[in-house]
Amino acid sequence: MLHRRAAIRGAPRRPRRPGVARRGLAALSAALALLPAAQAADVFTPDFRVHPDDINVLMAVDARRSGDLAPFQPGGHGKFFLQAWSRADQSAAWTVTVPAADDYAVRVLVSEQQNRPLRAEVSSGPVRVAGRIPPSPWPWNRVDLEGTLRLAAGAQEIALRLAPAEGAGPFLARVMSVELVRPAVRDRLHAAALRARADTRWFRAARYGFMVHWTSQSMPRRGDAKPYEQAVRDFDVGALADQVKDGGAGFLVFTASHAFQYFPAPLQSLDAILPGRTSRRDLVADLADALGKRGIRLFLYYHLGAVPDHAWLQACGFWETDTSRLFGNWEKIIREAGERYRDKLAGWWFDDGTTSYYYRRAPWERLLAAARAGNPARLVAFNAWELPPATEFQDYHCGEGDGDATGRGMLAAGGDGRYAGGPYRGLQAAATLVTEQDWVHGGKDLEIGRPPWSAPQLADLLKRFAERRNVPIFNLEIYQEGFVSPQTIDLFKQARAQAGWTSD
Repeated sequence: MLHRRAAIRGAPRRPRRPGVARRGLAALSAALALLPAAQAADVFTPDFRVHPDDINVLMAVDARRSGDLAPFQPGGHGKFFLQAWSRADQSAAWTVTVPAADDYAVRVLVSEQQNRPLRAEVSSGPVRVAGRIPPSPWPWNRVDLEGTLRLAAGAQEIALRLAPAEGAGPFLARVMSVELVRPAVRDRLHAAALRARADTRWFRAARYGFMVHWTSQSMPRRGDAKPYEQAVRDFDVGALADQVKDGGAGFLVFTASHAFQYFPAPLQSLDAILPGRTSRRDLVADLADALGKRGIRLFLYYHLGAVPDHAWLQACGFWETDTSRLFGNWEKIIREAGERYRDKLAGWWFDDGTTSYYYRRAPWERLLAAARAGNPARLVAFNAWELPPATEFQDYHCGEGDGDATGRGMLAAGGDGRYAGGPYRGLQAAATLVTEQDWVHGGKDLEIGRPPWSAPQLADLLKRFAERRNVPIFNLEIYQEGFVSPQTIDLFKQARAQAGWTSD
């Protein structure tokens, strides 16, 4: 989970890990560093086949690697990156099966933590491509290497090495992956993704929205939590809709599933996979109606699955190398929800895009079509955290924890809110920020704390985002009863007044 102040001040951040407690990461990383890849029973293992008509992802954590290259946050439901890459003699290698000889463009997802230039080289036997990785204001970048890599048919080794660029001193790098794609396929997918982009003008005009993680783990203001079905039944949608309206948000992102796979509506597709995880009441429909009466649009947050929910991960095919069952189930759930709510559902916020979907070679065009079922104008995003985006088949950047309203200088004042450059080039800018202490209110008999800003500070933050059409999404802790902190809503009312937005 992100720390509240780290999210705003740009300090090093950890991604959300639904349902997973922080662990002794340094010790665990050291113990696993000598392994070629994770050896746990519950782990996704790729087929290491090169697919000529798609983008092929070789994750650094799946490589045979130098023993002192350590994985970040091993043992969870997501895959991250290798860190402590600091010498030219370190390497990562994969053995892949190539169906037919062909030429592949090569991209590397890399971060140089001291912002010094690097040189990356990817080879297959005697053939190699290389490129310079320049300093960047972004934590991570997707860098195209020069030329193409000729891959022969059959089993081939792909190797990655890093070195300082000419004149640069010592380096300290992290590597997420190497991507292989035939140039014609790359160009076709890029053009298709741009054609599929939805209109985000209404989203920019909203200025900001709220997010609430109301889940099966949410706790009430006082006492013990109710069973999920009863909590759904007792949820007061009118009270929450009034608070969202009073806080001035133009939309609400409501969590449909997080950590444990529950959905607050009677979805037949989910019941067919794992019975007992839905509700008789359609809370989503009731909330959409209550918000709609107040001129507020509804997004849904959806999470693919997390380690604590073992029953769901087994039922949905989460760990299977052949991802057809996993993504087939995903499409059924998302499509049913989209067709049920139609234009009452304005958008999706899908978590773990780069740390869970990406390395499974997700069928992005199909996923986008399913997410738009019932509303072709629906906005869609796959959360990247601070990593490069998992796909171009999306409309906006979630911006988890990114409090820089300027988009590292890539968002012009008075512009259209789309990144002019960098890893998120062309996407609508947004930022998802923790407002109080955490994403989920999970403590017993605890009051939701105060936000870190004064009203003038929040007013200034809102104006800086609005100036660049960057849309902040403020995550508010929510009690199981279905209401957020009145103090937080009052703070937004005061900030809007100080920003001069009271007549909106």
